[in-house]
Amino acid sequence: MPGLTDGPSQRTVILDNGVLTLSVAQADWPLDRLCGFAARRNPKRGFLIVSKVLGRHVPARPSEMRAALRDLAAKVPGELPEPILVVGLAETAVGLGQGLFEELRRGGMDGGFLHSTRQIVDHPLLCRFEEPHSHASAHLLYRPTPETIDLAAIRSLLIVDDEVSTGTTLRNLAIALAPGLPRCERIVVATFTDWSSSTSWLEGMPHPARCVSLLRGRLDWTPTAAPAAATAAFDSAAGALGSLPRPGPFGRVGTVGPAPSRLPVDPPLPPGSALRVVGTGEFTHPPFLLAERLEQAGHDVVVHATTRSPAHIGGAIRHALAFEDNYGSGIGNFLYNADPAEARLSLICHETPPGTLDPALVAALGARTIYFGGNE
Repeated sequence: MPGLTDGPSQRTVILDNGVLTLSVAQADWPLDRLCGFAARRNPKRGFLIVSKVLGRHVPARPSEMRAALRDLAAKVPGELPEPILVVGLAETAVGLGQGLFEELRRGGMDGGFLHSTRQIVDHPLLCRFEEPHSHASAHLLYRPTPETIDLAAIRSLLIVDDEVSTGTTLRNLAIALAPGLPRCERIVVATFTDWSSSTSWLEGMPHPARCVSLLRGRLDWTPTAAPAAATAAFDSAAGALGSLPRPGPFGRVGTVGPAPSRLPVDPPLPPGSALRVVGTGEFTHPPFLLAERLEQAGHDVVVHATTRSPAHIGGAIRHALAFEDNYGSGIGNFLYNADPAEARLSLICHETPPGTLDPALVAALGARTIYFGGNE
C-alpha cells in the first residue's frame, strides 16, 4: 500500500511503481493542503502530482479553489509591463488559467486570456508546441482576432500551469509563442507547486523570466516497476486530438473579459443539497463558477472534472470511472475519486453538443447533465 513518511521539510511517498522523495524549500500553503501523489500509467513519467485545489482529479470545495486562486494571483508581480497575455495549459490548467486571469483583471490588469487545446477547430492556428512527458503531447494555440487580443501589443506573457516539474513544456510554449509576440519583454510562470529546483529552464526562455508559486521544492523519482498496462494506456492516448464544430466562447480563441455570465439556470434543488459538479475535459471554468454559485447558495458542493490522464489506483487516486471522450478523440477518459456510493447528486457540465456524453458516465453517477451551449 502507498505510504508517507515525514521530516521537517522532507517527505517520501511510496507508490506501487516507485518512490518520490520530496523536499519543500518554501511554502505559503502546506503540502498536504495543496496536493497528493499517485502513479501514472505512462512509461515516460511514472508519477502524478494530484492537486487538491484544482478541481480535477480530486473533488475540491469551490471556496478552497477560490482561496488558492487569490493567493496565487497575489504572487504575480504587479510591475509587469502591460498588456499581459495569460495562457493556461490544457487540459489540467485551463480553468486555473482563466480563474487567475479573472482575479488579475479585477485588480486592474490590462490584458487577455488564451488557453492551449487538444481540440481541432475551424480557426487560424497561432502555434503548436509539445509536452514531452504527456500521454497526449501535442498542444495547439489558436490566433485571437486582433479586436479581441492584439498580440502585437502584448508586453508580458503569464503562463499558468498547476505544477512545474522540469519546466520543459513551459519553455517550449514560450519559444513557440515568441514570434507572435514581437513586443514581449517579460515572462512569468504562475503555478501552485514548483518542483523544478533549478532555474535553467527559465534561463532558456526567449525573454527574462521568473516563476511564482504557493510551494517550491525539489522532487526526485525512483521507479521500481511499471504499473500494469502502462504502455497500452499511453499509446492509446498519444497524439490524439478531438474536434469541435466551433471554438466556443471559453478561451480557445482568446477573451478579454470574464467567462460568459449566461450560466445555465440553477437546477431546482432542495436546500442544502450535497452536490458534485463535474467539468468535462477542457471545459472546467464555467462549471467551477456554477459550483461556486451553488456553494454560496448554501449547498454542500464539490467540483472536479474528467480527464484523459491514465492514472493507477493508489495514493491520491482512490476510485476511477472509465468511459469515452465526449470530444470525439476516440481515446478513453476517466473521472477519479467520484465513488458512486457517495450520497451526492452529480451535475455533469459540457460544452460539446447534446448526446456527446458517454451514457456510461451519466448512468454510473446517476447524473443530471447541463449543456452550456458553447458550440451552437
